[in-house]
Amino acid sequence: MHYLTKIFLGPAALRSAGVRDDYSIHRLVYSCFPLSEPSEHSARFLYADTGTVRGGRELLILSDREPLCPEHATSASTVVPEAFLGFGEYRFEVDLNPVRRDKTDGKRRAVTGQLDLLRWFIAHASKWGFEADPRTLEVFARPARRFVKAEKECVFNHAFFRGRLRVTDRDLFRNCFFAGLGHGKAFGFGLLRLSPVRRADEA
Repeated sequence: MHYLTKIFLGPAALRSAGVRDDYSIHRLVYSCFPLSEPSEHSARFLYADTGTVRGGRELLILSDREPLCPEHATSASTVVPEAFLGFGEYRFEVDLNPVRRDKTDGKRRAVTGQLDLLRWFIAHASKWGFEADPRTLEVFARPARRFVKAEKECVFNHAFFRGRLRVTDRDLFRNCFFAGLGHGKAFGFGLLRLSPVRRADEA
């Protein structure tokens, strides 16, 4: 069973959580899944910071258990029905950390430039169990996510993709939906937000 949760952080909640940057959001989300026992593995979850809403911030979390609601925040959870992943086509949105491994030194390099980003996404889609409709596919480069962790600066390339997709491998698509797409999932990347495209026989 998986849950989809919306958390709204108004000004009071943002102050209480000390939200200042993307790492603050990361810590806040992880605090929603405390370990009840020292030996217990943390819950598997993905999240997306959908941005400024009504003077606050809205987070979307996909998890295998319900998250705790942060102090002064509001939240609403719903179970993801099994039938939700049974459609053939979806409209989608996703924040990704597009990178490509450099063949010379093996390091990951940021993928940049609109055309290169579109090609990167189309090429990766088959590994995620779907194909993207190139007629509807859009990409928007976002400012890189930067923060300092353990006195080291962390930088994540950030691009927002949206469009329409067609499922080509149901099992792979389902697994990738719950596991997330690409790199940087611990820092708000990879949560595929879906809206089914219903045909008459799928109504």
